[in-house]
Amino acid sequence: MMKPDIIYEDAGMIICRKPAGVLAQGSRSFDVDMVSMLMTYRRKKGEDAYIGVINRLDRPVEGLMVFAKSSKDAARLNRLMQQDTFNKTYIAVIWGSMDAVEGTLTDYLVKDAVSNTSHVASEGEPGAKRAELNYRVLESFDGMSVVKIRLVTGRHHQIRVQFASRGHALVGDTKYGNVHVNDKAGRLILANGQLALCACAVDVAGRHYETEPLFLKITE
Repeated sequence: MMKPDIIYEDAGMIICRKPAGVLAQGSRSFDVDMVSMLMTYRRKKGEDAYIGVINRLDRPVEGLMVFAKSSKDAARLNRLMQQDTFNKTYIAVIWGSMDAVEGTLTDYLVKDAVSNTSHVASEGEPGAKRAELNYRVLESFDGMSVVKIRLVTGRHHQIRVQFASRGHALVGDTKYGNVHVNDKAGRLILANGQLALCACAVDVAGRHYETEPLFLKITE
């Protein structure tokens, strides 16, 4: 089994980098997942193997995940998620150029559990939930833009849907983007099925933790 890439650990939580392609939590398959990996890590240290998932990442996304080491810590960290003391920042590469260098995207999203997709809807549509994020364009190259994103809300596939609905799908996103256009992103390092999206930073109770997107180590 893979070894967890732990960024920070204390008595109550673990902050770990999830590679793209790895599940956050186990499914019916036998594929490796972060929870099982960290439970094994704790058992080897002679500790209680409890692992609580605080923030989830889709399988094709890389970046930082926060895990609780007890149910009490899970409750505490989940409370922080409802406050301004728990903030998540992402780096993404999108197709095209945004109209403004920075701004706020606000929509209402509806999740379809059958297809595991979400779509932009009107405010009054059944199941519609408000989705908001702030973004800033960092650089552009080869018809793509590197965007820094701060989530205000945390909805299903929120970043992917909000940018794709404006004609700027994430590079590598075959669910909301164009599979054929993605073939042209050769300068980025994307594993098979990976999205150009990284949960690059998290702030928890006034402390900042960060990592760098591996897909931005551009080939020549």
